Amino acid sequence: MAKILIITKNPLAEQELQLSLQKINDEVFCTSSLLEQADFHPEVIGYFSIAILSDTISSLELSKYLASLKQRGLLLLRKGSKDQLKETDFDWMVSQIDEWYTEETSMEEFIEKIAGMKEQIGELKSDVNKIYSKFISKLTKNERKVLYFLYKSKGAQLSREDLCAEIWGSGMNTSNVCQLSFLVSCIREKMIHVGLDENELKTLWGRGYQLGDTLVTLLDKNEFSLSV
Repeated sequence: MAKILIITKNPLAEQELQLSLQKINDEVFCTSSLLEQADFHPEVIGYFSIAILSDTISSLELSKYLASLKQRGLLLLRKGSKDQLKETDFDWMVSQIDEWYTEETSMEEFIEKIAGMKEQIGELKSDVNKIYSKFISKLTKNERKVLYFLYKSKGAQLSREDLCAEIWGSGMNTSNVCQLSFLVSCIREKMIHVGLDENELKTLWGRGYQLGDTLVTLLDKNEFSLSV
């Protein structure tokens, strides 16, 4: 079963498509507003594995939010002509879209495209799970605590004072601040080692630390906790 998000300006026009996907036991949600809110609800977008992009969404609109969709790990199925898009200023988007369909695509062909994308999801999940397991297994007890309390804030910044209190049960002092800085550096090194972007753990100078949306989504999907 795949979790599929249909993004359209006219949900009523997608009812047949939604029903067909539900008949093959896929979980389907149709939205007319979530595209513009992708940056504000990363945990919602991250719940899905495939996004179907209706031709009611213009290339100009899609270009504004495409990066946000890809950052959440979604595979994208676009209604329209790849060849026509290549002839426009938005030709750069062609490489970012995983599959295409048109009015002429039969439902049988469409379902086959979805099936192929499901196989790809399985391969991607396997790779991502290996990266996640390798990364988490390398963390020390206190590094794991730092990551966990930042993760609990769900992408909001957490001050050094709050982190020190959570990890050592005491207020912020010179020793704790130095240790915290060292722990964050170690976590970043281990992120880089497994291929994760070091910028997913941000230092907000004078304010604290913050996790990026991609890392929060990865931890969410793996139900990250303090227990080993």
